[in-house]
Amino acid sequence: MNNKRNLLIMIITLSLVLILGSSYAYLMYTKESNNSYVINVGTLEVTFVDSETQFLNLTNMYPMTDEEGKSLDSELVFQVKNTGNLIANYNVYIEEVSTDPTFKTVIKYIVNKDNKGYFEPKILNDDKYIENNGKLKVGETSEYHVKVWLMETAGNTYMDKTFKAKVIVEGNQNLDKEVPLKDTLIEAIASNTNETCTPTITDDNGTSEDEDDDTIYFSGTNDCVNFNYVWYSGKLWRITAINPDGSMKMITQDEITAISWGTTKDFKDSWVYQWLNEDFLSTLYNYEEIIVQNADWNATADGNSTPVRPPTDESATKVTGDVGSLNAYEYYQSYKNTRYRDGYLNIGYYWWVITPYGNSSMRYIHPNGDFEYTSSFSSNTRGVRPSINLKSNIGIVAGGDGTLANPYKINGDKGSGNSGDLINTRSSGEYVKVDSKIYRIVGIENETTKLTSVDYVKNDNDVILTKYFGVNNNWGTSSVSGTDDYWDYYLNNTWLTSELEKYIIDGTYYLGKVGNASYKNSMCSASNTTELTSSCEKTTSTWSGLVGLLRAGEMFSAMLGKGYNDTLYSICLITPADSSSYVRFIGDTGALGSMSHSSFCGTRPSIYLKSEVIITGGDGMSPDTAYTIGLPNA
Repeated sequence: MNNKRNLLIMIITLSLVLILGSSYAYLMYTKESNNSYVINVGTLEVTFVDSETQFLNLTNMYPMTDEEGKSLDSELVFQVKNTGNLIANYNVYIEEVSTDPTFKTVIKYIVNKDNKGYFEPKILNDDKYIENNGKLKVGETSEYHVKVWLMETAGNTYMDKTFKAKVIVEGNQNLDKEVPLKDTLIEAIASNTNETCTPTITDDNGTSEDEDDDTIYFSGTNDCVNFNYVWYSGKLWRITAINPDGSMKMITQDEITAISWGTTKDFKDSWVYQWLNEDFLSTLYNYEEIIVQNADWNATADGNSTPVRPPTDESATKVTGDVGSLNAYEYYQSYKNTRYRDGYLNIGYYWWVITPYGNSSMRYIHPNGDFEYTSSFSSNTRGVRPSINLKSNIGIVAGGDGTLANPYKINGDKGSGNSGDLINTRSSGEYVKVDSKIYRIVGIENETTKLTSVDYVKNDNDVILTKYFGVNNNWGTSSVSGTDDYWDYYLNNTWLTSELEKYIIDGTYYLGKVGNASYKNSMCSASNTTELTSSCEKTTSTWSGLVGLLRAGEMFSAMLGKGYNDTLYSICLITPADSSSYVRFIGDTGALGSMSHSSFCGTRPSIYLKSEVIITGGDGMSPDTAYTIGLPNA
């Protein structure tokens, strides 16, 4: 886009020169003047401020412990200010320019941002970012204090060598008018259309007077439709259509939970509708300004093997709601340019569409991407993939290109957290690294942050572990057995590390039973209640402890990632089934099932972070860029 410009600011006045002799001589910071040094590039202003010793000169430098490093008096102090008229996004990192040897593995540093306290030390090789994905409002300034030292493990390899590094501040701003997402998508369609790829279909099956004639559906394989990814409110989405009014329909890339449809095929009265417009809607940030509220969802029954375009007149079954899911015809359009198994919306798991099949069955998508249907929709369970309509005027912030690796980010969203922010201010779905493992935020409960692991528990050889759920179907009762054969004992004893215990706190895990009934029974005391799960009277069947599992119907209590034809294991949930011997689990096809407590299963642990845990790096958008965390004043 011509109205986006990237600003790159190379700040090379910081020179960390580490001259190592037999006495590990000194670590020195030099700068160009004894006064504050200001650099202006574009609309970011960077100021290096004199520290107490003015030159950050550490004589008689030697390898030291973390406690010695953290207690150093000398520190580098600098400020970054946004002098422009739009929000600025920026990164600050240390880049080594030494040649031989590589010092990154033995250099440690700590950062104190805006006098919130130093976070825990980081090794330069593991995380070079002083600030990753920072954000400054117009006129806002952030101040950084940085201490650097040589790790105590540094050996003679580093003697008589010189360590040099520079601090780089880079930023980008959308300097002109806001870029509309709709216009960007239309441009992307044109640039991706060629002899082998036609990524869209215009719905022209109706009459010229039909307002829905001009719906633009994205259709094709992942390789063809590879420009429609959006990151919003901690979740990855795919744009599926541009509606005639300019609003944009999108659906989550993953199934987010797995539950039974309900006791009636009517979408409005289903458990799925309740979950979408209560439990899921509450996790969307600023949705009143971003999505079309009370949108129409066409849930007209279709008894054809290949879905046909549903009517839009008074004969249609339209349901209003902020959140819905795709109907059968909309899903069919997503693969009309290819085969159903190759369509970009096929994720390899079972999931519901909102279209009844005739008078008594509900349609769903098979793991191979084709349609199937069931008349046992109150007992059969399938995944749920929420869908919303973005408003037509939604714009995008600089940086994203709509690919999987770099999805669009939209204006009005929360944006990534900054170093020093509390983790309990973040969004459900964002990624967090704890004790070298990757988790997703499930939700915030009483200022504690509930997480679930994105991967199975594995051994040291990266092999998935399977164990019995427990001695019975009530979580925590295996503690008296003292054996690692059971998940509840193993996770709270052998698997639990001292590093993990620094950050977590006992959480309340609800153990309400869910048979062929509403997902709300897992935490509400009234059976099949229509009350909100957030405000219903809670079941008294609970377990309190450090490591638990997700319950049936909870956010991210489903299979994530690749599906069909992959070798996967079932995932045990913490929810008992009706029988005293059975528990709920997510199968390798993404559906919710029941299994004996004495059957083997894999698992994804759930934990609660302490309220004082802060962000120290990362942007939370992917497992590779997950937030790193620390404790204040550690």
